[in-house]
Amino acid sequence: MRIAVFIKSTTFHKGYGGLETQNRTLCEGLAKKGFDVTVFSPKGDVEFEEKENEGVKYVFVNAHYKRYIFSAIDKESWYKKSFGEFMKIHQKNPFDLVLSQSASAESIIDNKGSLGVKVISVAHGTAASEFMTFLKNASSLKAFYWILRNTQYFLRQFFGRQRKYILHSDRVIAVSNFVKQALINETFVSEDKVDVIHNGVDPKSFPVSSSSQGGKVSLLFLGRVEKSKGIFTILDIVKTMKPDFYLYVVGDGPDIEKARKSSPRNVVFHGRISYPDFVRCIRPDIFVFPTQRIEGFPMVLVESMFVGLPIVAFDLGGVCDAVEDGKTGYLVKAKDNSDFRKKLEDLMQNPERRVEMGSNAKEKALREFTTDKMIESYLKVIDEVLK
Repeated sequence: MRIAVFIKSTTFHKGYGGLETQNRTLCEGLAKKGFDVTVFSPKGDVEFEEKENEGVKYVFVNAHYKRYIFSAIDKESWYKKSFGEFMKIHQKNPFDLVLSQSASAESIIDNKGSLGVKVISVAHGTAASEFMTFLKNASSLKAFYWILRNTQYFLRQFFGRQRKYILHSDRVIAVSNFVKQALINETFVSEDKVDVIHNGVDPKSFPVSSSSQGGKVSLLFLGRVEKSKGIFTILDIVKTMKPDFYLYVVGDGPDIEKARKSSPRNVVFHGRISYPDFVRCIRPDIFVFPTQRIEGFPMVLVESMFVGLPIVAFDLGGVCDAVEDGKTGYLVKAKDNSDFRKKLEDLMQNPERRVEMGSNAKEKALREFTTDKMIESYLKVIDEVLK
């Protein structure tokens, strides 16, 4: 069976994140199951046009991914050129299924009837959630200018592009229960058409470790170092606490220099390092997730659970699909920094509770969030769509 996957960027592009990692894991998992998988993506900063890796073929299209109303007639747009590249292969050796990461396969969805292919789309978030995140984090005149400029884009997404790709796909996969309910609310899609499949992680990619290095309690923030991810929120919180702990900041981003300058001495910046590589060197005690974003399903939470870390997180978006309040960590009402500090100090002062919650987190991850579980769930949906 042949599957074409459409995505805005891949792990071969610079600055990739959780969505690209999840797509690679999914595609390689499907290839191992015997599927013929080809990924279509804009070329961007990738230096080659085609590549094969771990049984997956990649086609990088020299097109721009601008989202505007005339993209369907712009010869250089992703909409037009991705369709052309797809057709070159499809006419010689037809695909059975198209997997669209968000609305990336919009041109295929518009023509799927004549092409004779089924389309499954994966929703990692919603238009309204993204716009609300942008509004919540606006704090300057420049930001408010972008709000005015992007309102028309949001309206086109909300009433047009998002609704079209959700309603016209044969099936939709939401990465969390929050995303599913938001899609239903925003597009009026039938509940039966949307399946929830959480992104998965390979447990073998993380080193086996059941305890920290001892000494001072260590906290971990891992992700893009920017305001919307909560870097300044966690810095403000730890500044009010006794400095008898370390906060490790792992990642890079637009606000890293500003964050460095405003950090106390017990905050250590490590730059961009993979999660498994970091915990091989330093095994933290608690993972902090002070996001200000309405997240779909943050992969960094699942990775922390596989490490066996308790989590303190703001309860936004799909975070509660991973963190069970009082069992695998603590969920805190958004913007309640005082309660975030209280829950964090509770775990810091109770090593037995940290171990218990961390153990619960790892058990939940092994039960619900493995790569094998994710692939198995995708195969079930694919089989139902192609019947």
